[in-house]
Amino acid sequence: MSIDAKTIVHDILAEDLEVDPAEIADDVSLRSLELDSLAVAELIVRIKEETGVDLEGEETRLADLSVGDIVALATPGREAA
Repeated sequence: MSIDAKTIVHDILAEDLEVDPAEIADDVSLRSLELDSLAVAELIVRIKEETGVDLEGEETRLADLSVGDIVALATPGREAA
């Protein structure tokens, strides 16, 4: 079974964190989506639940990353940059 990290990340942002789907694009940073530290922590937990990828070590820089960067990090089998 292949996991589509992009769909997972977009769904978490739109459904769990209530980000307007029209605002979610690969080049948009989490900071520009106005996610607070609690929302970023929730995103990390949900990504781990859905993909098995643990981004906990990335928490401090996640807000500065783009949605596309987070999708790349959340893809199983990829190493954090």
